[in-house]
Amino acid sequence: MSEYVAGMRDLIGHRMMLLPAVSAIAVDGDGRVLLGLHADTGRWSTIGGAIDPDESPLAAVAREVAEELGVGIASAEMLGAYGGPRHRARQPNGDGSAFVTIAYLVRLDGRPAVRSAAAWLVRNSGISDNSHVLTP
Repeated sequence: MSEYVAGMRDLIGHRMMLLPAVSAIAVDGDGRVLLGLHADTGRWSTIGGAIDPDESPLAAVAREVAEELGVGIASAEMLGAYGGPRHRARQPNGDGSAFVTIAYLVRLDGRPAVRSAAAWLVRNSGISDNSHVLTP
């Protein structure tokens, strides 16, 4: 959690907070999409997170990819911006968040040095025994 979000949480507690965010849709040459496993929730999702104050969305997606995968991005193309009721979340600690997320199609500039569980998945296949799961 960034210092900004932590400071806001000190003021508002667990109430719903609107957060601008980014999401990296990394696709490899075989058309597989890279997902990461969130330690807090146990759910698979795209790589991404909140945009820090004074940070551009492009810089935020590059930072999130570097933090979560240990690799840079070679290119990024904005796909769209998403929000609404389906983009609300309640964290295990009770914090409420509503995200407005800018999604980018990214090409990684190397092989991920995964710091947490991640998997390359074939579209519509789900995570199965034949998924290429990467672990630290």
